[in-house]
Amino acid sequence: MLVRLVVAEGVDRPVILDLSYARADPYAVSLTFHMCTDATVRWVVGRDLLLDGLEKLVGVGDIQVWPSLRPWAGRVHIALCPCPKQGAVVVTASARPLETFLRRTLAMVPAGTEGRHLDLDAAVHHILRNPGESLR
Repeated sequence: MLVRLVVAEGVDRPVILDLSYARADPYAVSLTFHMCTDATVRWVVGRDLLLDGLEKLVGVGDIQVWPSLRPWAGRVHIALCPCPKQGAVVVTASARPLETFLRRTLAMVPAGTEGRHLDLDAAVHHILRNPGESLR
């Protein structure tokens, strides 16, 4: 989906955002930003955070999500703060495609059933065999 990356007050640029979801990591949604160069930036955020952010301001720390103050605008904002000294990067997206994507994730793994999809034994095994390595 096409989003707007706010880089400074009143200055934004279009960026392609890919959303992905997997049953193996049922609490998370991966956001991959395709920058104008060949570089990509990936953030993993909580699915519930995105769902709740469609309705109200949610999140503390590195990630906040909130709907547009003008409900008719149909926009949602995602603030990503990788480094507190640099401030947050704000992504503005159309709420409808995000909501459609999140509904599809709920069809795959309904809210409240996420724990049934976790393979904790495999995760522990991986951690013990590969200390210091990320699970992703």
